[in-house]
Amino acid sequence: MMTYKNFNQVLLHNFSRYAENPALMFKSGGSYQTMSYGEFKNICFRVASGLMKKGLQPGDRIAVLSQNRPEWAEADTGVLLAGAINSAIYASSLPEEAAFIIQNLEASYLFVEDSLQLEKILAIRNNIPSVRGVFVFDESSLISDRSWIFPFSELLQEEAPSATVTKIHEIAENIEGEDTICIIYTSGTTGNPKGVVLTHNNYIRTIEMLIEHVKDISKLKRNISFLPLAHAFEHFAGYYLVLFLGCCIAYAENITTLIENFREVKPNFFVAVPRVFEKIHARITQGVRSASLIRKAIFYWALNTGKKKSVYKRSGLPLPWYLKIRHTLADALLFKKVKSAFGGQLEFCVSGGAPLSKEVAEFFDAMDILILEGWGATEATTPSTLNSPYDYCFGTVGKPLPGVTVRVAQDGELEVKGPNIFKEYWRNPEETYATFTEDGFYRTGDIGEINEEGRIIITDRKKQLIITSGGKNIAPAPIENLLLGGRHIEMAYVHGDRRNYLTALLVLDQNAVKATAEYNGIKDHTWPELIHHPLIMEKVQKEVDRANEQLPRFMQIKYFRILQEPFSIEGGDMTPTMKLKKRVIEEKNKDLLDSMYKED
Repeated sequence: MMTYKNFNQVLLHNFSRYAENPALMFKSGGSYQTMSYGEFKNICFRVASGLMKKGLQPGDRIAVLSQNRPEWAEADTGVLLAGAINSAIYASSLPEEAAFIIQNLEASYLFVEDSLQLEKILAIRNNIPSVRGVFVFDESSLISDRSWIFPFSELLQEEAPSATVTKIHEIAENIEGEDTICIIYTSGTTGNPKGVVLTHNNYIRTIEMLIEHVKDISKLKRNISFLPLAHAFEHFAGYYLVLFLGCCIAYAENITTLIENFREVKPNFFVAVPRVFEKIHARITQGVRSASLIRKAIFYWALNTGKKKSVYKRSGLPLPWYLKIRHTLADALLFKKVKSAFGGQLEFCVSGGAPLSKEVAEFFDAMDILILEGWGATEATTPSTLNSPYDYCFGTVGKPLPGVTVRVAQDGELEVKGPNIFKEYWRNPEETYATFTEDGFYRTGDIGEINEEGRIIITDRKKQLIITSGGKNIAPAPIENLLLGGRHIEMAYVHGDRRNYLTALLVLDQNAVKATAEYNGIKDHTWPELIHHPLIMEKVQKEVDRANEQLPRFMQIKYFRILQEPFSIEGGDMTPTMKLKKRVIEEKNKDLLDSMYKED
């Protein structure tokens, strides 16, 4: 493996080495188009040159406000080649949220996707005086009478002159490993986001450790990108890692077309949050429940066969001859169809950002779709631990990457040290000081343990722990995951801080509820009527009871309420990475929660 001082050197090397290989895939005119690394280089050099002409200097900060699309990578990479510092803002951000980040960065230039994002900038223009110009990807959204708004294509009109090309190479020679490559803002379930300053060394060393940990990762060819690039997980694994490996980034159209895009793109790997896998799992199992008795029997026989094979595989034992025959048949009857829904060429996928249900992981592994769960943070350049394809254990987030040390503090908090750990919080020395121990370990805020095999098990976020009035410390995440195992339960929020028992707010799965209603002849009901129908309430109560049976008494759900509307990013209940904003949920549903403590 070559040694690089900074990521700019990685890019310049790969532009030449993989010049003919596909770099980006994107939907245009109803079908996927491909851009080679050579073509990508040409565009990125033009972007860098155009920005330099407009006065962009090394060390300046820029921000991108857009959904995932090829122009996002072109702009971001062009900025990097010019020696400036990248940042990104979630496309779902409100104007005031975008304003906070732009102000905090003192961004010189912005890249925005379309009229929707441009309107946000226009609404906050007076609050962001550092911004010298805004480039719009979608030219149909351009407002031409503003002197500081430009079409993105303006940067692409002229090829980079030889003097600028020389300057780009000089910048790559002069950047040090400890120089800042990007500032990623934590989405945060509480308070304003913090700007996490990451260095060129952070990215290069983390990728090198990952390659050592998952050796076959260097053989991967194609990733599909659909998580927001403003999130550290996708930013690292779906962007920087892919470019480092010389792979191809294929952009999904949106989350609703994901299965269709899987078939078109045929990815080797992708990264996702647990919610994505849970949705696909629910879709498959819902289809099985409405199938004929024969199809159901085939499905569960095949699934059981796959689970038995999975046990042998994880233990490293050879597969008995009779199980080989059964698995070949199960593959023909079921598994090939499921794998083809993911494109048929998937090596593995990675789950992170929140705990993945063990049941969901085992379900997919039985069908030869391996989900590797990892753990980390924005402050850890994303990964600190990861299961590998040759050494994985569901219910854990794997072992630390080579060079990373994980320890458990006295209060159960996990602390991490290694070359992946961030430099500082941008312009926030107090938070930076508070987040490190005296001997330089990063306080992750996660509660967990290290088992005898050296695998990490995450319990919950330290700040999310429920402390009951009886003094019991309870992690809500495992309880919520058990509740989500119920057929009719799609979302769950567990409550009980400073209370004497636990309660829950539940969101039901519309497809499952409507299927149950139809099967039982329940017709002409509105959704609010349906979710409170005695039969549906009985089904949900049984699912809560099943979860309670697996828990000690003090962790059991005593009462629950069903919400009409799901938790959502738009409603302010979830972060852009689909984590629950528990304080917001608590405040919005205070009366409903209080009502469950008046019953005793």
